[in-house]
Amino acid sequence: MTIMETTSLEETQKWIESRIATQQQFRICGTGSRIAPAVSEKSKPEDSDTLALKKLNTVCFFDPDDMVVGIEAGMSISSLQQLLAEKKMVLPVNPWFPDSCVGSVVSCNDFGANRMDMGGLRDSIIGIEYINGKAEIVQAGGKVVKNVSGYDLTRMMLGSQGGLGVITAVNFKVTPLPVEPHGMFGKFQDESWIKLLEDLHKQRIPLDWIQAVSTSDLNWILGLGYSGNQLNRKRIESEIGTVFGSALDILPDGESFPGQNYTPGEQRFTGFLAGIRDSAAMQPSSFHVMATLPTNEIFNFPFETFRRENFLFAVHPAGGDIHFMQQSSDRTEQLQYLEKIKTALIHTDSKLRWVSGAAESSFEELGNFGVANGYSLAKRLKKHLDPAGVFVAPYYNLDFEK
Repeated sequence: MTIMETTSLEETQKWIESRIATQQQFRICGTGSRIAPAVSEKSKPEDSDTLALKKLNTVCFFDPDDMVVGIEAGMSISSLQQLLAEKKMVLPVNPWFPDSCVGSVVSCNDFGANRMDMGGLRDSIIGIEYINGKAEIVQAGGKVVKNVSGYDLTRMMLGSQGGLGVITAVNFKVTPLPVEPHGMFGKFQDESWIKLLEDLHKQRIPLDWIQAVSTSDLNWILGLGYSGNQLNRKRIESEIGTVFGSALDILPDGESFPGQNYTPGEQRFTGFLAGIRDSAAMQPSSFHVMATLPTNEIFNFPFETFRRENFLFAVHPAGGDIHFMQQSSDRTEQLQYLEKIKTALIHTDSKLRWVSGAAESSFEELGNFGVANGYSLAKRLKKHLDPAGVFVAPYYNLDFEK
């Protein structure tokens, strides 16, 4: 396998054109950190080249007054957030890892603690540039929020996992940094926080994010994020207190919860999973899958059953996802864990994604939980947009119809 690091849009286009001419498959990455261990035998990635876009990392435009920014896809999400922070702005999305590039975050549709409360990638993208399977440069959307020309193509590329084209640049609308962000945090010895959070959810309090993480000593740390001037914060704290009583303490954003390796809400704009995985001593081959499921199903999920088998969790109830982590790297054990999770997912629209696992792990093992709604349409789009079949994207090789 060879790695090609292109330095310009034109060079990238010519390289892709040469691969199309010879029908040579290739995979796409930014820094290389997001090449999944989960692959398909049909794709034969070991025979594929890799197109690395990390050198396509310049700022195309940045208009703080209109709160819009356009960057090349190889820029890391942490670098983008640093650029925005200089103007007291932020892209209100939750990337998984700080070294993930913008193109990877969009292609994988990463989300986390604030997806349902502050919005996510779908709400932030206003334009995109990509190269399709005919080596054509396609531009959709625009540079301003009101320009929605080609917007459906922009949405189409979100979560495409590299199967529909090479994302080369993305335009975002951004928001001001939250005003005086704070959090309320509590430690729980069991799942009693779930019922309290369910009661709180019904009150529709304007929270910025919610995240709960389990710890190695079988406890839970729950964090509720909010922001605003002192009057607004006091009102929110009072409303939370009517449900949780004195079970939660208040911390300004950026302060750590005492005695814990990871505080919920940390690095939520720049890569929250790295801190969680480090605190759980997870290895690259350790078992880690993410499930997306409805909020009500999360409130009724049998966490206690899994915790007895040394599972660790990161949970975003309002975002509708659970990260299942287990330190075992044994292939047989991991398949058993996966089947156990499948039996607990009762909603037909629940989905699973690999984050890490044994080298032999595959998309096929996720079954129907591994394919998105409208999967048949996505496969037809790939045939149209990638007629030579050069984009290595195991997701589109699944035989499951949904």
